[in-house]
Amino acid sequence: MQKNQPWRLIFASALLALAGLIAVIMAHAQYQNALFWIVLLLFLAACGWLGYEIFLIRKNTLRYIARMNTTLTRTMQTAPVHMPVPLVIVDHRHEIIWFNDIFAELFAGGGDIFGMQLQAVLPFRPDAIGDGETTELGIFDRQYRVSRTDYKRKEGHAVLYSFEDISNYVTLRRVYLDTRPCVLLINIDNYEDLFSSTRQSERAVVLAALESLFDKMLDGTESIFCHLDEDRFMVLTEARHCLEMERAHFPLLDAVRKIKVRGRMSMTLSIGVGRSGETLQENERIAQQSLDMALGRGGDQAAVKTDSGFSFYGGVSQGIEHKNKAKNRAIAKELLRMMSHSSHVYIMGHRASDLDAVGAAVGVAFIAEQTGIPYNIVIRTESTLAKLLTDRIAQEMPGCMIPPETARQQMHDTDLLVIVDTFSKDIVEDVDLYRQARHVVVIDHHRQMVNYLDNTTLKLHDPHASSAAELVTGMIQYFDWREEMPQFCAEALLSGIMLDTKNFIMQTGVHTFEVAAFLRERGADPIAVKTLFAESLEACQQRSKLVSEAKMHGKYAISVAGDNIPDVRVIASQAADELLGVEGVEASFVLFQSGKQACISARSLGKVNVQVIMEQLGGGGHQIMAAAQRTDCTLAQLGEMLVEELNKAAVVPENTEETESE
Repeated sequence: MQKNQPWRLIFASALLALAGLIAVIMAHAQYQNALFWIVLLLFLAACGWLGYEIFLIRKNTLRYIARMNTTLTRTMQTAPVHMPVPLVIVDHRHEIIWFNDIFAELFAGGGDIFGMQLQAVLPFRPDAIGDGETTELGIFDRQYRVSRTDYKRKEGHAVLYSFEDISNYVTLRRVYLDTRPCVLLINIDNYEDLFSSTRQSERAVVLAALESLFDKMLDGTESIFCHLDEDRFMVLTEARHCLEMERAHFPLLDAVRKIKVRGRMSMTLSIGVGRSGETLQENERIAQQSLDMALGRGGDQAAVKTDSGFSFYGGVSQGIEHKNKAKNRAIAKELLRMMSHSSHVYIMGHRASDLDAVGAAVGVAFIAEQTGIPYNIVIRTESTLAKLLTDRIAQEMPGCMIPPETARQQMHDTDLLVIVDTFSKDIVEDVDLYRQARHVVVIDHHRQMVNYLDNTTLKLHDPHASSAAELVTGMIQYFDWREEMPQFCAEALLSGIMLDTKNFIMQTGVHTFEVAAFLRERGADPIAVKTLFAESLEACQQRSKLVSEAKMHGKYAISVAGDNIPDVRVIASQAADELLGVEGVEASFVLFQSGKQACISARSLGKVNVQVIMEQLGGGGHQIMAAAQRTDCTLAQLGEMLVEELNKAAVVPENTEETESE
């Protein structure tokens, strides 16, 4: 468009001359008049003058364009050299072929760096970013945003890197993130149990010692500390102080255990941290979720909700048995009300159900029977580990057990689903049935995992209980049934308690013996219960072989099962239990292959939290009894990962951290 403009002027002048010429021709008849010749001469002179002016305009325009091209070329050549942004160009071998003055001044001390490798000048790997990408890089106490632009030409490939100084922005961002408000909700575990029989003066001394620890923790942080209740506190602090506590694995957890109540009971705390929210209100809600997760895992730990899941710190003590019977009684009455308003009750445990899951399901079925509501136990009998108990159920309660596929076809919106002995979506007997149910009740004693059952209407969750059968029996105690509990039901519940307590040795509290005595009064025969644990001679031999081939790894016993062992899950768990009787063994791990899954059965005497170790390997369970199943690795690889986690646990036994996707 620009170079056509002179021709427009010429074209317009030609039209003017043509118009004048036509006017002269039209006046041809008057050519004898002297005025005609004067006008003609003036017209010719004007045309000549116009042509000359057009020539000058074109000449000056070309000269101007030439000068502008020269100026722009010089500017393009010199501007990058003097730009305040460091620039450097490297070839395909990452050798420097050009750089500007500020780059040499800032990063090379003004020296000559032609031909040098870029990595020799800067702590920067050129392939760290791709064409058009950026990254942040710290160089000599300054922060830069590094951008890359690739140029491909006939003579070769070149890459331009620019370095934008963003130090002030990074400092501002760090100050913003460090000063964001965080909320910590702190709860004293079992406050009523700790101080139920103490004098007021002794309680005041203990609480004063606790507040002294809080003052020490918050000293110099300019945080706000306040009481929400006798056993509940809130701390408002900044993110930088919260991160310092996380990096130190919340030393308050260890310090508070040294406070003794009545000279023998240690105080423990549960801490929920909210720091990823946009507002204080949102952080308070996140802190409450984290506190619920910490309490659901047994207390004595801190839970931090992050963008990628939860992180846990602590959780090394065995905890204190809960005695909140009023709460459990209220939950039992609510369960009875929900059953009465439902049209059908379905009861489901976890995959590869054991005596505790099946026994607890029988107990819930007894409660449903008392309400007169139809019920079914949802179970895959071909994969259960409680085959002898399910055979008795088929005799005593014909038609009670149905597969998950049948339950999914029959379930309606008015039906109730009761899940026992698991709180995890990953191991529930049938996750599709759980998602289909509109009303869900959970009864479980395992420590809460990150991928827990969240769509629940009612839950009875006590990680200090020995078993799900104990929780169900405790609920039955609250009701005065017109019909006595059948002997078979009492024996099924007692078998679950005996399984998880290892015959009343592990994880046994006062309430455990109370419910066992209640079941004994209802006709539970320990001899008949013992027959539910019977095994074949081959299984006994395989278990003995696993125990004899175990190897010690520090204070841990590890054994690996061979291939093609029938009922390998049961045998592996029994072998893990038996290994705890070996001198010097604090935890045992038995690895085995089950189909396409590489599995671990883990047991502990209580000093080692096997649940935390198994969660690191993608599993879970309880503090003294846990397991893991993996399909993405071989049995040998799983064994290597187990040894690696055990080495970490040996180095930092009291500060175990984990992170999982929500």
